[in-house]
Amino acid sequence: MFDKFFKSPGETKNITPKILAVILAIVLWLYVINEQNPPIESSFTIPLEVRNAATSYVIVNVPDSVRVKIRGPRSIVAGVLNKDLKAYIDIKGLTEGNHDLKVSAAIPSSLELVEINPDKVQFRLDTTVSRQVPVEVRLTGAAAKGSVVGNPVAAYEQVTIEGPKNIVGIVEKVIATVDLAGKNAEFTVGAPLVPVTQAGKGVEGLTIYPEKTGVTVNITAGLTKKILDVKPMIEGELPAGLAIKSMSTKPDKLELRELTAGTGLDKLEAVYTEPISLNDISQNITREVKLILPEGLASTQETVSVTIQVGPR
Repeated sequence: MFDKFFKSPGETKNITPKILAVILAIVLWLYVINEQNPPIESSFTIPLEVRNAATSYVIVNVPDSVRVKIRGPRSIVAGVLNKDLKAYIDIKGLTEGNHDLKVSAAIPSSLELVEINPDKVQFRLDTTVSRQVPVEVRLTGAAAKGSVVGNPVAAYEQVTIEGPKNIVGIVEKVIATVDLAGKNAEFTVGAPLVPVTQAGKGVEGLTIYPEKTGVTVNITAGLTKKILDVKPMIEGELPAGLAIKSMSTKPDKLELRELTAGTGLDKLEAVYTEPISLNDISQNITREVKLILPEGLASTQETVSVTIQVGPR
C-alpha cells in the first residue's frame, strides 16, 4: 500500500526514506502539541447527588460533597466549571437499613476521570416519621437590677418534629431560649426551637414545625426587697398569777425579698413568728422560733430568737 502511495509514475526507489520522513513528521507534530497544550490534572469539590430517592425515606450520614480529579488537555481543563461535573449515588430499589454504594461521576467526554474521593459512601436509609413534643422556655441572662421576672409563656405548648425514625425517637422536648439581659419590662420575642434528648443534648437532622415560637416574659420593676419588723405571736394563757412583762425578738427587723412577682411585699408591715404557747411558761424564756413567710417571699434567715419575760400580776 505504501509503495503505491509514495511512488510517482515510473518511480521504484527511495520508499524507505519517505516512510521515515512521515513518521518523523508525526512524532514532531505530537511533540509540538504536547508542548503547546499538555495534559494536566485538576481537582474539583462538587455536590454529591442522591438519585431516585423515595419521599418516604430519609438518607442519613451521606456527605454533602466529594472531590473529583480529572485529566485532559490544558486548554480544556482550564475551562471546566464545577457545574460541568456531576457526582451521584443511585439508591433506586434500596430499602430501610445501612448501605454501601460506589460514587459515580459524569464528566465531559473529552476528559478522563482520575479518581473520586471518597469513591464509596456508607449511609443509612431510614423511614421518615413525625410526632409532637412539648415546648420548654429557658431563660438566660439577668434582667435589669430591681426587676421581678414572672413565668414566661410560649405561644405553642407543643410542636411537630419530623425526620429519621431513629432520631425522632430520642427527642424529649424542644427548648426556646430567651435572653433577659437588660430587660426591665414585659416583652415578646420569637425564639428558635432546639430539639434535645432527655439528658439535654441537642439533636440535629430534624425539621420542626414551626421553627420558632413567640415567648412573652412578664417583667415588673416593683419592690423586690423590704425591711420589716419581726413580731412574735403567742397563743394560750399563762398560769394563774403571772403576766407578760416584756416580749422581744432578736433580730427585731429582717429583710424580705420577692422570689416571684405579685407577692404583695410592698403592703406588708411586719413578718410574724409561729405561735408560742403560753400555757407551759412559768418563768422567763428564750426560744428559737420559725418565721411565717408568705408564699413567694424569702428572708435572710428562717428563725429568730424570742424572749418572753413574765412576772406576778
